[in-house]
Amino acid sequence: MTRSRAFAAATLGARLIVGASVAVGAVALVGAAVFTPWRPVVTTPLALDERPAAADVTLACAGGILVGGRTSVDASAIDVAAAATTIAGAPAIAAGGAGPEVTALVTPDVQGELGALSYIEAPSADAPAQLAAATSSVVEADDIRGLAAAGCTPPLSESWLVGGASTTGRAGFVQLGNPSAVAATVSLTAFTAAGASTADGGAGTVIVVPPRAQRVVPLAGLAPHADNPVVRVTAQGAPVTATLQSSWIRTITPSGVDVQTSIALPSARQVIPGVVVPAGPADELPDAVTTVVRVLAPASAGEARVTVATGVDAPALAPISVPMEAGVPVDLELPRLPAGSYSITVEASVPVVAAARQATQAGPGGDYAWHAAAPAIAVPSLFAVTGGGAPTLHVTSAGAPATVTVTPPNGRAIALALTAGGTATLALPGTGVYAIDAGGVVLHASVSLVAEGLNAAYPVWSSEALGDAVRVYP
Repeated sequence: MTRSRAFAAATLGARLIVGASVAVGAVALVGAAVFTPWRPVVTTPLALDERPAAADVTLACAGGILVGGRTSVDASAIDVAAAATTIAGAPAIAAGGAGPEVTALVTPDVQGELGALSYIEAPSADAPAQLAAATSSVVEADDIRGLAAAGCTPPLSESWLVGGASTTGRAGFVQLGNPSAVAATVSLTAFTAAGASTADGGAGTVIVVPPRAQRVVPLAGLAPHADNPVVRVTAQGAPVTATLQSSWIRTITPSGVDVQTSIALPSARQVIPGVVVPAGPADELPDAVTTVVRVLAPASAGEARVTVATGVDAPALAPISVPMEAGVPVDLELPRLPAGSYSITVEASVPVVAAARQATQAGPGGDYAWHAAAPAIAVPSLFAVTGGGAPTLHVTSAGAPATVTVTPPNGRAIALALTAGGTATLALPGTGVYAIDAGGVVLHASVSLVAEGLNAAYPVWSSEALGDAVRVYP
């Protein structure tokens, strides 16, 4: 072997030895990394808790009572049968301030002054704005009679109207209020015994609601010949308020009218407080039906459990199980209940919407009220009480015991004791804006108005409250 070849061989051997050593060292390091506990490196990101600025509170009111078909020249014309009386208030008014901004909504589908109003209350400094309003109307005519009352509610992007019918003798109007400065495109989906009908399927409705206006859509056009419809309202461009006015003529006798507010979203638990059952006529049959509960599971089949309670004794009826088919409303007729105030709870295996209809009598004549499920109230809130009948507040605890403080317009607070899941009633001294506070316990509440042969009710909505702090990571 020459000297150069010997040198090359020695160099190659050295390289192999060094490479093998490096490989063994790498394996050893990897093994040590795997089996040796490493000290964690923890860093805390910069976080800022920012509280959103207090926003305006906007409410819209449905207005007076509507009636259709009064003129032979235009049977589709919608007239105003009775004007609305509106009660509105805010802490700013009580403190001597200017109060909310009031706007009369334009109603192009109605002949006459409907009195549909919107209210906007601005916050004071960093304090959240609070506002409450409600309307009522009484009508006594050959083609329509009864008492209707409804709370003025905030506009929503989605809401549900549970009630009414479009069969012979029954009429209904869906009222869509847009208190904002931009137009809203609203899609209406009707759920009936045949299932859901949508605009895409050719049987639904899409309607544009101009800024600061209210549009009125006959229920018969959305759900023809339906005895238990439910209407879903979805809005784009701007949120809207949705109400449903219904009326009933049995044979030739006007037998009630109602204006009901919407339900915000389906839920597995819906609470309907303050269903007032009056004493029926002396000649009424003991098993005559005056109470009906309507339930819809929009998306999935399931089972609903309906409980009727007075709040002071055992349940008034044994709980009733109702099988639910997806997209098909169910009307549950309840046996005749003794005169009194009841709370109806619907608990289901799937999200549902629910409402209850209570009539003053089973036969022709009288009046009725649709009681929409009441939203949860978890913060100090305001509610307005309007006229037309003796007002009563009905409060139901969502589960925990509570002491509820109700403050009338005169400022003299009244305390109500609630057991866990219990209910209580309070006869209110008159019209005006009241405050309600349960100290953080979740409640459901409603206001009923009852007079001889007249019946109306509406749920209490939670007041707008300053939002919780939001954690921001810059």
